[in-house]
Order: sequence, then structure tokens, then C-alpha cells
Amino acid sequence: MRKLTAALIVRNEEDALPACLDSLDGVADELVVVDTGSEDGTPALLAREAAAERFARIEILREEFVNFGVARRRSFAAARTAWILWIDADERLSPGLREELARRLAGDGLAAADLWRIPFDTYVLGRRMRCRELAGQRHARLFRAGAAALSPSAVHEGLVPAPGAAVGDLDGRILHHTMTSWRGYLRKTALYARLAAGSRSRAYALLHLPVAVVATFWRQYVRRGCWRDGWSGFAWAAASGLGTLLRDWRTLTR
Repeated sequence: MRKLTAALIVRNEEDALPACLDSLDGVADELVVVDTGSEDGTPALLAREAAAERFARIEILREEFVNFGVARRRSFAAARTAWILWIDADERLSPGLREELARRLAGDGLAAADLWRIPFDTYVLGRRMRCRELAGQRHARLFRAGAAALSPSAVHEGLVPAPGAAVGDLDGRILHHTMTSWRGYLRKTALYARLAAGSRSRAYALLHLPVAVVATFWRQYVRRGCWRDGWSGFAWAAASGLGTLLRDWRTLTR
């Protein structure tokens, strides 16, 4: 009996996606992949994956990108199993999480909650981060169909439990390789800034813009301890500052 759908949204993920799919093998029964306009080898990779039949069902949807929330809801709506796992192409299940999910799915071990939070290990330029911004995070990523809804945010969206839904915590971890290169991450930063433009007022953006880079860098690098992570911490703090600057600028010029 099919129990778990892994739901992904992708765009130009031919490098990251294989490791993600390998980690799902033997755990997810089905895949739903929303491709929002890949121009690299991602479509061919997904076609080969469908032909390999590692998963009982693969549904590949190709849709124009509006924002992350719209694409994410589309991936959830196409799932046909009792449980849905939200995972991104730059993430993978750790061996411990694979074992835990396989064990719980083999019995009825997920029935204790309707929404499960999963701890994350986040990697920047190959380094497992220790700063407070990234270390020790837990995200709600596994839920019973109908027991959670997506927050309305166009970027950095999250799962909100339905009234009365029970929330639990898993022990196994998701490994998130958020920044593997400067160039790729800067493209992502620019997209996030465009989507987040207008999340604060133009007056705020006008006052904040002159100090955006320095203030955000200081908060991340010093107050949140990114200095402990060497060059990776510096890169993360700098990219965060740039993202804030771009968001304020787009708010003022939209």
C-alpha cells in the first residue's frame, strides 16, 4: 500500500536532484515534481527516473513560475497518498531519517501526530554551519494529507497545522546544501528579493536601504555567530546583506 509522496518543485536542478532522489529511494512510494521552467538537463533526468521505476508513481507537472507558494500548493494537491513529505532538490534525507521513516511507515509509527517537524543540518560551501541563524533549526515538512496548509507567503513559506492537528518531532535529519557556489546562490538571492519586494513599506525601505548591507551583515556575522563558520560564515552573512539590499531597492523601484 502506498503511504508517502515526496513533493518537490524544481528549476534547473540537474546537479542537486540526483542525490535528493537517491535519498528518497526505498522511503517514498510516489514523487510529485513541479518543474517551473527548467532549461538544463532536469527534464531529461526526470524522464530517466520515471523509466527506472524506482518509485511506484511519478507525476511531473510543468508550470510557469509565479511564486514558491503557488508551485508548492500544486505539488501537494497532486499527491495521492496519506502522507506528504515536502523536500527540495538541494536537500536529502540523512541515513538516520531514512531508517526512521522506513520504520514508522512499515508500522503505524506516524499516527502519533498529524504534522511532523524535522531537524536540519545546513551546509554552506560544503561546511556544516554552527551559527544561530542556521544550526538547530526544525521545520514542519511531513504531514497527513489535509492536516496542514501552506502559509500565504510568496517566499519562505511554511506549513501551518489545521485546527486540532497534533504536531510531533522526528529525530532523523534533513541535510540542506543551501549554497554550493556563489553564482548559483546569488541568482537565488535575486529571485527571493524580487518576490519579497513590498513585504515592508516603502518608507521602511527608504530608511533601511542606506544601512541594509552593513546592518544585516553585522547581525548575521557577529550577533548570530556566523564568524564561527570561517569563510562559509562570511559568505552567508554577505549574501544575507546583499539580499536585504536588493529587497529594499526593489520595494522602492517597483
